[in-house]
Amino acid sequence: MTHWKIFKRFYIVAFVLLAIFLVGISGFMFIENWNFFDSFYMTVITITTVGFGETHPLSEAGRIFTALLILGTFGTFAYLISTITSLIASGELGREIKKYKLIDQINLMENHIIVCGMGRVGIQVAQDLKYAEFQVLIIEEKTQGKEDLLEQFPHIPGDATRDEILNQANIEKAHTLVACLPNDADNLFIVLTAKSINPKLQIISRASQRSSVTKIKMAGAHHVIMPDSIGGTHMASIVSAPEVIEFLDQIRLERQHGANIEGISFEQLPEKYKGKTIGELEIKRQTGATIVGFKTKDGSYIINPEESTRIEEHSSLFVLGNAQQIKNVNTIFELI
Repeated sequence: MTHWKIFKRFYIVAFVLLAIFLVGISGFMFIENWNFFDSFYMTVITITTVGFGETHPLSEAGRIFTALLILGTFGTFAYLISTITSLIASGELGREIKKYKLIDQINLMENHIIVCGMGRVGIQVAQDLKYAEFQVLIIEEKTQGKEDLLEQFPHIPGDATRDEILNQANIEKAHTLVACLPNDADNLFIVLTAKSINPKLQIISRASQRSSVTKIKMAGAHHVIMPDSIGGTHMASIVSAPEVIEFLDQIRLERQHGANIEGISFEQLPEKYKGKTIGELEIKRQTGATIVGFKTKDGSYIINPEESTRIEEHSSLFVLGNAQQIKNVNTIFELI
């Protein structure tokens, strides 16, 4: 049931009670010629059935009117009680309250990650991001059989290709959108729609066909990933360099408890560190972590950069360390 279908019975009851109240006041004023206050008081004690005495002696017509007023009120309250009991017993009321809380939670989200599609790829993306302590919001149209997974995340049931669904996901305040639907055309449409709503949004999309990669990038995706291709490359790498791949996998899997690689962009650094050389940062001495890579402002990557390498606008550092060392980096360089 929709929100309106569930609560319209309460609205109807409230409207009927208000109507009875107004009819009661009008009736006593017209039939008994009482003033507004006496009519108001008599209506209140009649509707609430508190058992107080009459304000003034009632005429025969007044007694008939009072009896009808009591019967009308009793029936309305009986309907209200049965409605509440029905909603509680069926669980509809609890689900609707939970939905309201979820909507409030989504409306407060900022810099969150929107994951569209909860298939095998989407599930892995969402769980990995949650483990990395990102705010994750799921959009999934086919929710049947996925209730347990969806309970782990704020989620919106619906078609992610529709503007109104993306707007419900607070996309204007989101940091990244990940399109994980199995159909490339759907992912392409999501990218186009998301880009038109929030041009600053970082967009990552899945692609099943190699021919779709260029089209999705042209639509506005910053990165397009082919899961099958990456999986095949990974398996081949295990054959050719098993120790290296095992080490990299260990870094990825252990995360908070083992080795971590963190990226630090020029824009993230406090002003006092911008424009300095890697040697002047003294990351190894201050934190124990090691700078293993550097991305230049033109997008080139340097492995084990020299200490004389200067940190310029649009450049990034890549730091390797255990959980405590990475925490030291974040604290000393004011990244958190």
